[in-house]
Amino acid sequence: MRYLKLDLHTHPFEALGFPSPSIDTVAKIVRQVKMAGLDGIAITEHEERSYGFEAAEIAKEYFPEVIIIPGVEFEVSGIGPATHRQVVELYLGDRVFRFQVHPYDERPEILLTCQGIEVRNYLHKGMDEDLAMQLALKFNLLPLRNSDAHRLKEIGKCYSVLSLEVLYEKGCERRLSKYGREQRYF
Repeated sequence: MRYLKLDLHTHPFEALGFPSPSIDTVAKIVRQVKMAGLDGIAITEHEERSYGFEAAEIAKEYFPEVIIIPGVEFEVSGIGPATHRQVVELYLGDRVFRFQVHPYDERPEILLTCQGIEVRNYLHKGMDEDLAMQLALKFNLLPLRNSDAHRLKEIGKCYSVLSLEVLYEKGCERRLSKYGREQRYF
């Protein structure tokens, strides 16, 4: 099993000013990933997953030395502020790994649908890291450290060391709706 330095919560599409994915834009992302000393990132734009898939395909062809995992950050229904109800889904082939981002309190209705939880988030410095670690233990969730980068230079300011196999094994089987679209896991 190979352990990797991965920042699994980033927003480079936003950081670059919302350009269409191209070899040039992905090269800028890859350059920052390398400068940060990472093996890879997940691209987890808000409510937008196509950019991550397109960037991952470009990286696979032109920059195979860097791992780009497609994903999405979205808000789930529930009580309380939206920032307390956001999750990320990472798309790993036929599996989906889901984690709660920047938790501020205990949300069992969300955590029971997740395989991981952020215990540190570079952008959300006010997050209670002790509580997040307690929730990881209570709900048997993989503890993650991520940047939540909204600017390229923030990528890698916080990252996890883990294997892709662990994410894959803990993930859920990917399902398609009757319309051929992926179903979210909530």
